Amino acid sequence: METVFSRINNIDFYDRVVAGLRDENDIRALCNLMVAKLAVLDPDETGRRLDSIAEAYRGILSTKLKEGAVKQDVEKHTESNKSILRVTLLLQDKLKGTGAGRGDAKAATSGGSGGSQVWNGYWDWVVKDFGPQLKVLRDENRELHRA
Repeated sequence: METVFSRINNIDFYDRVVAGLRDENDIRALCNLMVAKLAVLDPDETGRRLDSIAEAYRGILSTKLKEGAVKQDVEKHTESNKSILRVTLLLQDKLKGTGAGRGDAKAATSGGSGGSQVWNGYWDWVVKDFGPQLKVLRDENRELHRA
């Protein structure tokens, strides 16, 4: 992705990546990794896409397993949620400096239409409902940066 990013139509690429976040688990996992990479390669466009990313992430994190789910499905669901929360933390930390994660609507959307409200609402929901998991992930990140 790093080598060809400057030669592709990044708008279409972002469209495909965001659409992939709503796909089946394997596709979603790959697209989630791409979102993390895109936040570094093109933070401005990633900031403009926060609303659609937040909507996809909220849909995934809101999914509940059926009562009799098998162990493999539970593990897959847990890993998927952990991955999404990890990228959510990255996006919040990485893009808050651009204004996209702080509620600055003009920085988060090209038209200044207040689109960052979706991301901020998502972020508040994640902090409220997944606070303990976020703390664990933050602690893991700190340990990785120390090593």
